[in-house]
This record gives sequence, structure tokens and C-alpha cells, in this order.
Amino acid sequence: MGARAPRLLVTGFERFGPHKTNPTQALAERLDGEWFGPARVVSRVLPVSIAKIGPALETAIEETDPVAIVALGLAAGETCVRIERVAKNGLKFPYPDNDGKRPTGKIARGAPASRAATLPFNAILKRLLAAGIPARLSDDAGLYLCNAALWHLAGLADKRPFGFVHLPSTPEMVAEGLRREGETAPGKCASMGLRLQLAAVRVVLAEAARKALK
Repeated sequence: MGARAPRLLVTGFERFGPHKTNPTQALAERLDGEWFGPARVVSRVLPVSIAKIGPALETAIEETDPVAIVALGLAAGETCVRIERVAKNGLKFPYPDNDGKRPTGKIARGAPASRAATLPFNAILKRLLAAGIPARLSDDAGLYLCNAALWHLAGLADKRPFGFVHLPSTPEMVAEGLRREGETAPGKCASMGLRLQLAAVRVVLAEAARKALK
């Protein structure tokens, strides 16, 4: 039997808060099994739980032993694909997690104020824009579970390239919100179709694999 192919770990999140769906779950499930050069994607859907997020990521990494890790999260109202470069050691939830918890304060006491992701940011951004996909770099991942996931990844990834990508709501999600709430601020109408989001994540994975396997 030959050696196992290198693996790329992709994570999405389950639905949370006011959202009936989470596109990152669909993206992670759709990408499972795809190949980027010699590397194969394995995906996991993470719990929206401050108590469970760290152990879930640790288990996913132990089970898959990936060469690179790309985590995905929803940023409702965002207009672009947002490549996060920094995780903050902080918690300030806008609404409870799926366990009903709404913590504030530090993720880890006595730890640094921030931790840096290690994806090839500039190469990713260049390719996304060249492909006609709106994208930007960000140093603010918020203080909800997405930021917490990136924070934990920084402590678990070892020398693997890793990072976090925020994605906008889909048009269907925005339309549902408009049906439910009526007129809203223009910024709340921002959306990106799942097909374009999928193309964006494939760019990120290709560059992550390139860095990990060079």
C-alpha cells in the first residue's frame, strides 16, 4: 500500500444566532474529497460553542494530520471575501453561542494579546482579485467564535500553514432576512453567491497547498 496523500483540513461552522443556515458548512461539505495537486481535502463542521471549539479543532487535527488548515466562517453584512491575518485574545459575543453562553474577557489568561495566521496572504489576495472575486485582508476577526477558532488554531497548527476566511451571506440568506424584517440598511443587503464563495475558497486552498508542499 502506498503512502497516504497529504491532507488539507477545511472547517466550516454549523448555523448560529439568527441565521437559519451557514454557507460555510455547505462549503466545507462540498469541498470534502477534492484534490489540490497531490493534497486531498478533508472537512469538518465545527460547533458554535466556546466550550467545544478548542477540543473540536484539536480532534480534527489529530484525526487528519493535515499539511495546512483553512477555517471558514460567516460574516453577515460583509461585502468581500475577508482573509483574516490576526486572532485576538478576547471574547465579546454579540449573541449567545449554541450552548446559550455569552462570555466576555480573555480566551486565555496570561497569553499574548494576539496571534498571527500563516497563510500566504498576499498571494491569495492577488489571485482572488485577478479572478474577479472581491476580497480584502483583515486584522480584525471579531470577538465571536470565528476569532476564537483562529486563536485556537494558532496554538494547534504547529508549523502548518493555517488561517481563517470570512465569507458574506448568500443572496438567499439576505432575501430571507428582508422577508422577515422588511426594509433594512443598504449594508445589510451585501451578499455573495455560494458558487463564487466556493471559487474563492478553492483559490485559498490552492495557495495553502502550494506553501505547505513546496
